[in-house]
Amino acid sequence: MKRLVPATIAIHALNRLTFGPHPGDVEEVRRIGLAKWIELQLHPDRIQENPVLEGKLKPLATLNMSMADVVREYTPRPQEPIAMTTPFGPLNLNSILSLDQVRKVMNGTAEERTEVLKSLPPGKRKEVLAGLPPNVLAYTPEFKDEAAELQKMRQQQIQMEARKRNPQLTDLLNQDQINAARSGNKDQLTALFAYLDPDKRVAVGSLLPLQSLADFPELRRAARFTRTPRQVASDDLKQAKLFRAIYSKRQLEEVLVDFWYNHFNVDLNKNVRFAPNFVHLLIGSYERDAIRPHVFGHFKDLLLATARHPAMLYYLDNWESMTPEGLQVGPFAPRRGNVNGQANAILPGPFDRLAHGLNENYGREVMELHTLGVNGGYTQADVIAVARCFTGWTVTNPENPEFVFASFMHDFREKTVLGHKISAGGGEQDGLQVIDILAHHPSTAKFISKELAQRFVADDPPQALVDRMARTFMKTDGDLRAVMKTMFTSTEFFSEGAWKSKIKSPLEMVAGAVRALNADTNDTFALLQKVADLGEPLYGKLEPTGYSNTGETWLSTAGVLGRLNFARALASGLIPGVKPDPSVLTGKDAAAIGRQLLGHNVSAQTTASIAQGTQNRNASGPFTASLVLGSPDFQRR
Repeated sequence: MKRLVPATIAIHALNRLTFGPHPGDVEEVRRIGLAKWIELQLHPDRIQENPVLEGKLKPLATLNMSMADVVREYTPRPQEPIAMTTPFGPLNLNSILSLDQVRKVMNGTAEERTEVLKSLPPGKRKEVLAGLPPNVLAYTPEFKDEAAELQKMRQQQIQMEARKRNPQLTDLLNQDQINAARSGNKDQLTALFAYLDPDKRVAVGSLLPLQSLADFPELRRAARFTRTPRQVASDDLKQAKLFRAIYSKRQLEEVLVDFWYNHFNVDLNKNVRFAPNFVHLLIGSYERDAIRPHVFGHFKDLLLATARHPAMLYYLDNWESMTPEGLQVGPFAPRRGNVNGQANAILPGPFDRLAHGLNENYGREVMELHTLGVNGGYTQADVIAVARCFTGWTVTNPENPEFVFASFMHDFREKTVLGHKISAGGGEQDGLQVIDILAHHPSTAKFISKELAQRFVADDPPQALVDRMARTFMKTDGDLRAVMKTMFTSTEFFSEGAWKSKIKSPLEMVAGAVRALNADTNDTFALLQKVADLGEPLYGKLEPTGYSNTGETWLSTAGVLGRLNFARALASGLIPGVKPDPSVLTGKDAAAIGRQLLGHNVSAQTTASIAQGTQNRNASGPFTASLVLGSPDFQRR
């Protein structure tokens, strides 16, 4: 197996262990030495983080909040119902009529009702008529027309109150201002927002498409909070991912956080029945608390942390999974008491679970996708047994979501998982035993090793490398840092066959292009839109498989065209919130621009494409850069 030539080794390592080289990175790797640089990336605590990154993340308030605080502060507050009113004020029959009169008006005969209404002074009669329900008035024909007019006035009052609570642009702006808000350029919008007082500015912003606020991040965040507050939390996480990919010095850590989140995928759009968009509030904690701390640790700890996190419990429905016996007690039954020696009620109130019984989703995916792999040697009987072991692994309540083991939901009977006997009466320990069995299974070692090699080496990684990584996995109790070191020091990793063999994902392409241009990025909203447009909406993969690690996913005609268009917009400075560094391109010819952005000489194919693209024109640096960024040379890593 032929090794890469020395001139390309540093750029190859940067293309695989980072989101792409930043100006000066190749020289830095060569200065400190490749082996030491890799060792530092494997120990990010030894790397001083970029101080610029801290400033970029500071406005994203939810990143450092507890999950309970995020849920409390970013859950929509229900509006107070509009009070029952009349044109004369709130309706209160008891303040106008005697108890006997109220009875006659509301429940008496038509004659009794008419008698009471006739006895009232005209002013009081109008108050009563304006507030009576239609079914009562239907049997009072003498006052029908008068009541209809009064009730029409009442409905107008209600509509005015509703409009006051939820104004439209026409309630807030004149026509010229509306035109500027809807179709004005950045300068016109800036002038409009400067003219409005802060409350009205947010109210107007909440009525505009978010894309219209691409140049106004603070207003966009406030408007999003007004409109859909839960999504502010996921917006913060998405923006943070791009900021970290672009600015972090601990690049391998960020690559691995992205890799492992994708491996243990949770879709932020998961529909939890009691609250739309609820998972938006949980995924920040999921990545921060369940994924990030374990990417260089032992696989078992990572597996357990994801299994217990409310985001995963909701996503794969294990929070509702329970033994059939659980239907007889607990929140599903009218009686309370004890089962298996513990109180069986943990969810009183409006969020009581629906009685769904055993749910196999997590039991299947934890083996097929998280550990053993689809050909890892498990059967449907194992799926059911694993699901039974995890019954009772649930969430306290949506208002303060935390993992809890609910004994009344658990199947305490004996199970057999992959040939291992799980004794009866184990409780929460059943699930812990399954975690241990799966984390130490040879199929898991092979599957995880192949997934890592597929991400870092090749779409179809050499089996010999996968086998060595799997042996390291088994020998070190699933030490992920040791497994990666085996991979990064292998001949296969630095072989000529590995060179430029991987297609960049949309996230890698977008972040890598921004890094290559040394672009100052103050806001990542527009970049996130580009990543989504190219086929990878962050945290939004519906299926538990996550996004593919292989290149064919990203090579559609539309995808390639989208990348070319993005490259042109970025290099030309047309992406809101992103300003390329002109010094990266100034004074350089096409070949030098190519070397600057790629870290190596441009291929003959790309050289020809650039020559054709710049033929008969005095090509600017940004235009040439767009051709390089859109070329196969840059799309591969």
